[in-house]
Amino acid sequence: MAKLDWYIRAGLKPRHFQLLVALDDYRQIGKVAALMNVTTPAVSKALTELEEGLEMKLFDRSVRGVTPTPFGECMIRGAKMMMRGLAEVGDELHALSHGVTGKIRIGVLPSSAISLLPASLLKLKKLSPATPVIVREATMDALLHEMRSGAIELILGTLPVQKADTGVEEEVLFEDQTTVVVRAGHPLARQSSLEWVDLAPYAWILPPEGSLLREPLSQWFRDSGLPEPANAIETLSVSFIRSYLAHSDAIATLPASISKEFDKARVIEVLPLPLPSLVRPVGLLWSVGRPLSPSAKLLRDCLRKTIAQQTGALSMAG
Repeated sequence: MAKLDWYIRAGLKPRHFQLLVALDDYRQIGKVAALMNVTTPAVSKALTELEEGLEMKLFDRSVRGVTPTPFGECMIRGAKMMMRGLAEVGDELHALSHGVTGKIRIGVLPSSAISLLPASLLKLKKLSPATPVIVREATMDALLHEMRSGAIELILGTLPVQKADTGVEEEVLFEDQTTVVVRAGHPLARQSSLEWVDLAPYAWILPPEGSLLREPLSQWFRDSGLPEPANAIETLSVSFIRSYLAHSDAIATLPASISKEFDKARVIEVLPLPLPSLVRPVGLLWSVGRPLSPSAKLLRDCLRKTIAQQTGALSMAG
């Protein structure tokens, strides 16, 4: 084990990472040799030396090519992370030399992409117009996987009920509320008084089973003695919810931060029905073992300022 630790720290070289990634991409030693402009025996020798240094078999050889073993797959993942990290360092150095911060790579849940992130990116672009930004929208599971692999640096969205894992740090940005919404001009929106029983004839749009938003809503129905709607469509797509509501008399629940934006645009109306705070806090996630880049820290500051301004505006309106 001591020898393995030493070899990983001192024996591995950038050419080893390049070799591993190339072998994974092409699965043929001959093709890798042509790509790296060396002989086939030189590639075979380099791979053998790497395996002997690690004392592990990384690839199974056959007449059809090479196939990574579990040890090889582990090393390939690490090699890709190292190569990506070096590329990011190069990008950041290039950006800093031109007076801007490096590339921002952020993953976002659909509910957070409506107003919070755009408003924060507007602030960031005023401070650093040339800073490139990559926004990846997906589910929390997918985003966590991409963050562990180094593809994204930050995740913005509803925080999991339990901390994602010991290697992830989180920061709560704000607490959201849950609202019941319908299309503008919906019959329920015109009623002078409204009770939950009045919603019974209508179809619903619900979060999918097993999602962060569904379980607390289901629990609220149970605690209130109300049956869950039988006529329902399940989705987390905010754009679909908006479109479907516009063409039907269905009912949906949305975080207040989203319904406020849609209400301003007069495409939905919020029903005056009480709901507890069903939505988990909205916040940021990042890897503990990977310090945030200056660009990521700048975006985090912009998010904090946006929240402070929005909170202040709501307090003044109240």
